[in-house]
Amino acid sequence: MILLVVLAAALLISLLFGGSLQALGQVDLKYGIFVLLAIGVQLLVFSSWWQAMVERALWAELLYLLSLLLLFVAVWFNRRVPGFAPLGLGLLLNTLVIAANGGRMPVSLQALRVAGIAASRAEFETLRVTNSILVGDETTLGFLGDIFAVPDIVPLSNVFSI
Repeated sequence: MILLVVLAAALLISLLFGGSLQALGQVDLKYGIFVLLAIGVQLLVFSSWWQAMVERALWAELLYLLSLLLLFVAVWFNRRVPGFAPLGLGLLLNTLVIAANGGRMPVSLQALRVAGIAASRAEFETLRVTNSILVGDETTLGFLGDIFAVPDIVPLSNVFSI
């Protein structure tokens, strides 16, 4: 949800600084179907239906990483489009930390508290957060995980990574 807010803010700012929707419509994006497929895969593997039907978490982890690979392909073929280089770097960092932690994004309990999502480890465990694990001693590259938070006093508060 936070990505939608950021996208809406970016669109608004670009319009305020002279950008136009017509110019946005003329951007030639390649392999957009890969982005849609990646979103579809993620919606599937993190759905309650998938969790009820598929007992092996390994499938979800592998499909999640496959969805990130699909995003890499789309970013690679659009790398000359302004903004895609930092987008690709962010995707790379997220993928590194997710792959290093068994297909799950490390999340800070402190960030979860600030965002008002979970106040304790026990509360976190009751959430249906299948693509996250709490940052701990065994976490690899934890500093690249979701360690920042939008405070719960802000609408749509959430945690995020660099």
